[in-house]
Amino acid sequence: MRKVLTAMVLVSVLAGMSMALDLTGKTGIGLRASNFSIRHFVNNSFGLDIGVGYSSSTDTSAPADSNASTYSLGGFYAKEIYQNTLFEVGATLQGWQGLYQGTYYNGLSINPFVGGECFINDHVSFDGKVFLGTYGSQMMGPVRTTSLDILSGNLGAHIYF
Repeated sequence: MRKVLTAMVLVSVLAGMSMALDLTGKTGIGLRASNFSIRHFVNNSFGLDIGVGYSSSTDTSAPADSNASTYSLGGFYAKEIYQNTLFEVGATLQGWQGLYQGTYYNGLSINPFVGGECFINDHVSFDGKVFLGTYGSQMMGPVRTTSLDILSGNLGAHIYF
């Protein structure tokens, strides 16, 4: 009886460690906040994110229009914690540049995160990220500012092929 119980526990543990989702080589396109993103799984445990975004606004009380573009590159570790649901931990490096009321600005931030991704089927997923301790630095004209955001987050959706 002891051997049977040990074998059942071992099989259960090994089955729980295996990944039901086969993500190796999958690539997806999607949206995260206001950015377009491309996500690629190198294997079942590691993925890459590339993002790009653009925004423009007109303020009638300002002397000029404002616009901005963002670029991001990130990597993450993924572990399936439940059927079709991933726990993810990683970081992104994000850069931005723009023009605000005639003054050029640019910046860079490092964004460590934890999050999750839920696959509705083999091709569609929704995810969320919580950023922990985002550090950023920005130049606007001759002035440099730095910031530390303790907690922030965003949501995203991807279509995989």
